[in-house]
Order: sequence, then structure tokens, then C-alpha cells
Amino acid sequence: MRGEGFIKKAVEWVYKRFETGSGAMILITSITGMALSTIAQTVAIILNKKYTDSQKAFMIPQELTDGLINIFSMFLITKPFQKLSSKLVKAGKIATKEILEYLKRTDMVKNIGEKEFDIGQSIRRNISNIEKSDVFIKLSDIEKAKILTEHRNVLDNYEIYSDSISALATTTGAVLSTALIAPVVRNSVASRYQKLNINKMTPYQDKNPYPQNGRLTV
Repeated sequence: MRGEGFIKKAVEWVYKRFETGSGAMILITSITGMALSTIAQTVAIILNKKYTDSQKAFMIPQELTDGLINIFSMFLITKPFQKLSSKLVKAGKIATKEILEYLKRTDMVKNIGEKEFDIGQSIRRNISNIEKSDVFIKLSDIEKAKILTEHRNVLDNYEIYSDSISALATTTGAVLSTALIAPVVRNSVASRYQKLNINKMTPYQDKNPYPQNGRLTV
């Protein structure tokens, strides 16, 4: 079916794009989810006949503002966490025991913490140098495969570790953003907006149209 083909292609695209980028996938899918949620909430308000035009005039901008605050806070808080974690992993300041032992064997441990040091690039460069060496060229195919497998396994494990740290950093940033930063900013903005517009609203009979949390709900 056409729908199944589209879904399959979408899944394949996501897999290829984020195979070693879990952190980026978490960030993008989170922001996409927030955007879709904001759109859905806004449409629900527009189509809800229980609200008057004056009430919708308050609620719609508020919903859109909330969505933008959520998205921007997610991006602004999470991105620095991603960059910091990536920098620490590349420089070797945080690493697994296997990676540290490899750096010691290859005399790269002295470069840990240097600004331009990148473990992934260094391992790849080391593999390339080995393949070009005269000693390696003279080895049998079995011996060559054994040597390269050892180095490539370390590289694979490094990339998995780097991806895991990125995902952890992104999740931490997302939690801080959605649980701490965004609510504070959102409530502050909503409170100010409510004070500016409260006199323009058509109030309900003997009811306060603004709940304690400063928001009208659908």
C-alpha cells in the first residue's frame, strides 16, 4: 500500500539520518512533538464553540506563545549540553576503560584534554597509517584482518559511547528545560499577558474566567 511505503521510507530516512545521532534525534523529535501539540491545541481552541470570540482572542495567542517558549527553551538549553558532552568525549576527558587503554597503547593518551584532539579522527588516522606501513603490507591477509579488527572495534565502541553520552546530555537538557525553565518563563509571560488583556475579555456570569494557573483550558 502507498501509506505503508511512505512509512517505510520515512523510517529508513530516520535510521540513516540518526543511526549515530541519538541526541539529535531526541532534540528534533521533541521539538517536532511540541510544535504539533501547539498546532493541535490552537486548532482545538478555534473550533471549540464554547468560547466566545473575545475569549479565543486571549487563548490563541497564549497557546502559541506557550508553544514558542517550550520550543526555544528546549533548543537553547539542550544544545549547550550536547556541545559540551561532545567536546568532553572527543577530547577524552570522559571515556571508557577500553578507550583509555587503547590511547595508552597507541601513545595518544598524552593528547587527552587538548583543544584540537579528537579521539574518533585520531583512531581513523591511526588505522590509515597502519594500512600504509611497510610492515603491515608484508603481513598475511589473516594477520592484517586481525590487526584492523582490533582497531575498528575500538572505533565502533567509541562511536557507540559518544552517541550514548550525547543522548544522555540531550535528555538531561530536555528535562531541565521542560520541568524547570519553560514553566517559569511561560507562567511569567502568561501572567503579564493576562493583566494586559483581562479588561478586554467578556467575563462569564459570576465566574472568574482565569484559573489559578493563569490559563484557560480546552
